[in-house]
Amino acid sequence: MSEEGFVQLDDKKTAEEINAEFQKVQTDYYNSLIVEMKEDCETYRKATECHEYAKLMIERLHKFKEGFAQFKKNCYEYEAGASCHSAGHMLLQGIDLPDGTTPVEKDVPAAADMFARACSTTNPRSCVAIARLLQFGKFVERDYKKAFEYLTIGCNKHNTESCFSKANCYLQGMGVEQDYSKAVPLLETGCSRGHHRSCHNLGVLYYQGKGVDKDLNKFKLYNEKAQIFRFQKDPFKGSTEQNLGSGPLAH
Repeated sequence: MSEEGFVQLDDKKTAEEINAEFQKVQTDYYNSLIVEMKEDCETYRKATECHEYAKLMIERLHKFKEGFAQFKKNCYEYEAGASCHSAGHMLLQGIDLPDGTTPVEKDVPAAADMFARACSTTNPRSCVAIARLLQFGKFVERDYKKAFEYLTIGCNKHNTESCFSKANCYLQGMGVEQDYSKAVPLLETGCSRGHHRSCHNLGVLYYQGKGVDKDLNKFKLYNEKAQIFRFQKDPFKGSTEQNLGSGPLAH
């Protein structure tokens, strides 16, 4: 092994032996890093260090139960929004392993609580997650007004998806009085950030003349932006048969 810690290639070793040596170096590195992150978490009790420690436990050691417990601790004790969000996703789906064990049981109401905590702290992405659960109303009590409030929190924290979903609430009158004109600035903001569905919906409003004066030139402009941004995000997904055109609003 070199002074820099890299595995030295040896012509006499087989590919399997070289790979095994590399895997050992990598495992030793991550084990050492996990110990270091654990010490930092316990010593400084900072949200970032504790969140990264939990992630490493899950991603590198596959200790899902322990990592989940650390996420929950970070969420409740350190108000770590990222950990609340991660714990919420684990609860939303549950974790079932090939050996038949279930380190994390599916619990959607508990997931909703985690998303709500994350939204209220430092993770505006969770505002969309809790809002959609409240709007769907299958696993938690449906509450359109509360969903709108969470989306407002996320949008105020500059989360584009929250602003887009809030605009849709105005478009559909969901949890708030229907008002196309109030959706327009939210969609304009999203479109300016490269959010293709915001551009699409804005184009539809100009095509239909709802909330804005009917303007086919602006419809074409925003329609073109929507397609450009959409293909930039994933140029190999979607094709002309999915042209956004003047079709229905995106949700």
